[in-house]
Amino acid sequence: MLLDPQISTNLLEELIETYKPNYILMPTSRIDDLKNYEVLKELGTFIILRLNKNSFYPINKDLALLLSTSGSTGSKKFVRISYENVYRNTKDIITYLDINKDHRTVTTMPPFYTYGLSVINTHLASGASIVVTKIKIIEKSFWKLINKQRVTSFAGVPYLYEILNKIKFEKLNLPHLEYFTQAGGALSKDLLKYFLNYSEKNKKKFIVMYGQTEATSRISYLPYNMLKKKLGSVGIPIPGGKISLTNYESNNVKDGEIIYEGKNVSMGYAKSFVDLNKGDENRGVLRTGDLGKSDKDGYIYITGRKSRDIKLFGHRVNLDEIEKILFKGGYNCLCYGLDNKVIIFHVDNKYNSKVLEYLSKITNINLDCFKLKKINKFPKNENGKVSYDKLEKFL
Repeated sequence: MLLDPQISTNLLEELIETYKPNYILMPTSRIDDLKNYEVLKELGTFIILRLNKNSFYPINKDLALLLSTSGSTGSKKFVRISYENVYRNTKDIITYLDINKDHRTVTTMPPFYTYGLSVINTHLASGASIVVTKIKIIEKSFWKLINKQRVTSFAGVPYLYEILNKIKFEKLNLPHLEYFTQAGGALSKDLLKYFLNYSEKNKKKFIVMYGQTEATSRISYLPYNMLKKKLGSVGIPIPGGKISLTNYESNNVKDGEIIYEGKNVSMGYAKSFVDLNKGDENRGVLRTGDLGKSDKDGYIYITGRKSRDIKLFGHRVNLDEIEKILFKGGYNCLCYGLDNKVIIFHVDNKYNSKVLEYLSKITNINLDCFKLKKINKFPKNENGKVSYDKLEKFL
C-alpha cells in the first residue's frame, strides 16, 4: 500500500487499524507518530517498523498493490491491483510511447499517485533511466538539471502545465527533450493550443492521455500527429484495450458512460484487510463513471462525470468524503465541485476561514482549492433530500 508521506497522523492510524499491516516503511522524521512498533532497519532517512503483534490473514496470491483514488480525504477504499495489471499496463504504455533504454525522464509526480508510479515502472522496465529530484519545476535549477542530465521526457497533471504556462515555458531551451505527456484531468483549450504551438515550433511531441487508478493508470492516448485535428479528445484506447459507450448512437456520434476493457483493469476495491483475499471482481471490465462521446473516427471526448468525484490538480477527490470530514469537525456543509475548486456551502453565520484551514490540514490539500460560500438554506428536492443541482444557481 503506497501512501502520501505527508498523510495526517489520524488518517494513518485509521488505516493501520483497518488494514493491520505487519510492516511499515516511513520517513524517520515521523517515527514518533506511531506506537507499538519495533525498529527493524534504518535505511538513510527512512525506517522499517514491525508491528509487535503480528497480524495473520489470507491475501490473494495475485494481489500486488493497493492504491488510493482519493488518499487526501482519508478514504479507506483502495484499488486492488494485480501483478498482471501492473505488467500489462507497463508494457502497453511502453508500446505506444516507444520508450527505450536511451530515454531518460525526471520525477515530477510522487510514486503513490498512479500516474507517477506508471512513469517509474515504464522506464525501469525499458532499461531507461530516471532523474530523481525534489527540486520544483518553478526553480531555474530544475531546468538546468534537465539539460545537464539530458532528460528526454517529463510527465504532468494539469496543475503542472498551468505553472509551465506562467513561467513562460516557450522561452526555455531544452535541446534533449523529445516528448512530454499530460493526464490527470482536462486541460483548457487555450493551454492545449499553447503546448501544441510549442511542440510544433520546437519539434517536440506533446501527448495527451486519459486514465484511472482502477485501470492501473492509462486507458487512452491521443497520438501526437492527431493532436491538432482532435484537440480536446483523450484519444483512442491504449494497445490491448477497448472502449465502448453505454447509451445510444445517432448521426455517427455515440454518447454515454465510458466503459473500458483490458488486462490492466484492477481486481476491484478493498475497504479493510478482509477484502485483500478477494478475487478479480471486475473481470477486465471497468465502468469509469466518466461520460463521453466518440466521433466517426473513434476518438473519445469526455463530457462529464456520473458520480461526485472531481479532479483537484490531477488528484481525484470525492465530494461526499469531504462533507464527512467537515461533519466530523463539527461543520455542516454541502460541497460542489468545479475545475480544480471545491465550493463549500453553509448556512451558519459563525463559519469562517477556520473551516477551510481545518479541511486543508486534514486532507493536506492546498487552501486555494477550497472556497467558502454562505447561503440562506440548503436546497431540497421533492423527497426532502439535498439537491446538489440547485446549488449551481448560487455559484
